[in-house]
Amino acid sequence: MGLHQVTRNSVSDQVISQMKKNIEKGSWKPGERLPGEMQLCETFGVSRVTVRNALQKLAGEGLIETKVGDGSYVRNFSISEAMSRVSIPIGLSDQEFRELLEFRCVMEGPLCELAVSRMTDEDLARLQKAYDDMCSMQQNEAAFANADVTFHTTLASCCGNQVLEAAYQMICGNLSRAMKDIVHRRGNASGLKSHKAILDAAKAHDAHAARAAMEKHMQEMAEELL
Repeated sequence: MGLHQVTRNSVSDQVISQMKKNIEKGSWKPGERLPGEMQLCETFGVSRVTVRNALQKLAGEGLIETKVGDGSYVRNFSISEAMSRVSIPIGLSDQEFRELLEFRCVMEGPLCELAVSRMTDEDLARLQKAYDDMCSMQQNEAAFANADVTFHTTLASCCGNQVLEAAYQMICGNLSRAMKDIVHRRGNASGLKSHKAILDAAKAHDAHAARAAMEKHMQEMAEELL
């Protein structure tokens, strides 16, 4: 199992390090139940408090999950889940805001093209609803911004790619405050026009036109804001 007693120097860190290695090397596989607390205490030669602290730390990092009355299990890892755990700061500096816009300019067009190429009738209905919500919320900046976010996250969800969807949720879903600022600074007329062009291309199942409309939208937004 690759575990051994630890020295008294940074005991907790050593326990955590050994347990992480067992998970990373696959000695403990996803879904597998970890040894019980008492067994871990005996294996490491440490107190129960130390073991519990280690388990809490590993759970906090998303490596394991603890089921009450059952024990701790290695979590099934996925890239999309790991990305969704990334925390974006509440406030963005000017440089961070610029980099966010640049990232969207690079990402949004290809994502939109892929989404439209794979879009189902149900997906199209969800995209239509998001656009309709934008239209109905024009007098409320915050609600309009949220509907704008939903329009884009809906496109991301149509790609059939969990990593792309998680990446978009990370930069857009967690940045609704930035979207509110964008709407406040730009107004909503140009956004509605751009989103209508994207929606029309999606309805025509023209993925290339949808990408072109999205890239035009991103470029215009970046030019105005930067």
